[in-house]
Amino acid sequence: MINANSTWSTIDVDGDAQARSNWWFYTAGKSGWHTMVSSTATESARTESSLRPLQVHAYPDREMPDVPTQSVAGENPLIIEEAWGAERSEPSLPANIDIDPAETYVDADSIALSSTSLETDTFDEVTVQGIIQGQSQTVSLDEPQTVHETDLTLSVLESNSTHASVLAEVTENITGDPVSTGQVVVGDRSTSVNASGIAVLEVSSSSSLVRGQYVPHEWWQTDRPYASAEDRTKLSPNFPEFRALVQLGLVTLLWFLPLAAAVFGFDYLSGGAFLGLTDRQ
Repeated sequence: MINANSTWSTIDVDGDAQARSNWWFYTAGKSGWHTMVSSTATESARTESSLRPLQVHAYPDREMPDVPTQSVAGENPLIIEEAWGAERSEPSLPANIDIDPAETYVDADSIALSSTSLETDTFDEVTVQGIIQGQSQTVSLDEPQTVHETDLTLSVLESNSTHASVLAEVTENITGDPVSTGQVVVGDRSTSVNASGIAVLEVSSSSSLVRGQYVPHEWWQTDRPYASAEDRTKLSPNFPEFRALVQLGLVTLLWFLPLAAAVFGFDYLSGGAFLGLTDRQ
């Protein structure tokens, strides 16, 4: 993470690898320099000026900084994870300047960079170039941080035919200590873990398999970065309770007993002609 604390043009890392800010430049002259007056002791002459002084102006061309350089494989050697600073609205430019600045932009004085191809020690020192030529500073970065592995454990507290209550617990892989930062995502639900590394989520029980993921804070947002973790668990089948089954059987029996008695009675009165169950000789 680089804190430039100034308006910068580029951040140079390892020679050709650089990040470019969202500030671009244009040059424009000032009125009043179309002619030049040459004077002597006795006379003066007015001629068309062959020289005009120009001024360089900076303007925000994009909303955020970017990485213009590419490696031989076509991949960017640098990745801008995030850039942050004051959010501002587009500046007002003169009517004769045919440039469309960014409608809104971030005056990024801090930026988080990463790379999958550059060596770690190339980030020990980087060069921050200011928007004025000749202004630059060498920035020494902090020591690399260790990303700590984590474990996520899911368990079902209770469930019914529509919803389930899921307990999620996040701990450090080696020490078993609770992880008190980040979020747990289960299905379409997410919530932050508490100081004990625990989160409780109400999720749909439409599927018997519950999948969850621990999403840590980004490494540049915390002093102790963690790795993500995943876990899954199964919901218990929602079988009816024994009492409910007994009640259903009794209700069914009470409904069908009168009907069965009536049918067999009618068959008896008809001499077995209705159902054919009576043995007629």
